[in-house]
Amino acid sequence: MISVVIPLYNKASTINRAVDSVLAQTITDWELVVVDDGSTDNGAALVSAYSDSRIKLVTQTNAGVASARNKGAELAANELLAFLDADDYWSPEHLENLLHLKTEFPNASLYGTTYFGVGGDGVAQKRKFRNPNIGPDRLLIADYFADVVEFGHFVFTSSVAINKSLFQAVGGFPMVVKSGEDTLTWARLACIGDVAFSKVATSYYMLPSVALTDDRREFLRRPPTPDYVASELSKLRAATPKFKTSLSRYLAHWHRIRAMMFLELNERLNSFSELWKAIRFDGLKPKDFVCCLLLVLPQAMRAYALANIRKMRGRV
Repeated sequence: MISVVIPLYNKASTINRAVDSVLAQTITDWELVVVDDGSTDNGAALVSAYSDSRIKLVTQTNAGVASARNKGAELAANELLAFLDADDYWSPEHLENLLHLKTEFPNASLYGTTYFGVGGDGVAQKRKFRNPNIGPDRLLIADYFADVVEFGHFVFTSSVAINKSLFQAVGGFPMVVKSGEDTLTWARLACIGDVAFSKVATSYYMLPSVALTDDRREFLRRPPTPDYVASELSKLRAATPKFKTSLSRYLAHWHRIRAMMFLELNERLNSFSELWKAIRFDGLKPKDFVCCLLLVLPQAMRAYALANIRKMRGRV
């Protein structure tokens, strides 16, 4: 009925928790495809130790998470695909939650649930979405891009399910980038069909643990250049007139994320360039003044401010 894909790369410390959360599902008609992407630890051996015939382990030479997810999708026996990263996990009702969405909105191109972000302190915080305590719990998102701009990314890789045929139609996860491949994939799917969403949080995203004393370069990827994701989002904007306005704001949202990432790396010129792109797409917003203030602060003060922003977000 549903295929679950887990990409695995050097996650021996968490893979059992992920697999166990699949085994604990209230829905039992599933298969699990774990794609070991050239791990150098014993994560694959831990998966091999499971005797459940529904669990399949595939190995490949290291090619990146997008390649591993695409391989799992290719090998999946079912039309409906759910993804789970090896360091995340689900509550027992997660697949049932997704299947309720599929039943109620059979023609949607993307299904997703809200989720809990788990910080380094172990505290799980539910991702906010509009009218969280007002029904219905399951709904169609009229404009995915506008809601992401307003509420942030209210679904993520470990909380979504996709029709395999549509996933393949948009080309799967792009393998030419090392970050943002999921952002682009959800955007492509949102442009060809409806997004069905459940306000019931049944998945857990492990936020990167970032202590105040950590060297920023140790945990933060440098945003890739050229910006392939922005280029492809611009193509979607041109090709999808009904979302032109919201995709402009979504592009600005993407550039603001990159601006903050460059700030973390103390690359102020690149940060300002990204901020300027955001303003060109979406105008000057209050949050841009915060970024401008951070840009002009001395490095030590800026690092302290950014560290405390991470602390407020639970990433410590």
